[in-house]
Amino acid sequence: MKIKEIRLLNVTIKQKDEIIYQGKTEDIPENIKEQTYKKIYFEGVDVVIEI
Repeated sequence: MKIKEIRLLNVTIKQKDEIIYQGKTEDIPENIKEQTYKKIYFEGVDVVIEI
């Protein structure tokens, strides 16, 4: 995958095992974008980000 395509990925963002966002990376709310992540991994075809 090329770097320019990363914005097209679907992500699931979890906080304390609760999903707080699920969707396209370009649509992540600003308040979530600014948080630091603890862990990133693939789950099926989605990228899971734990904060």
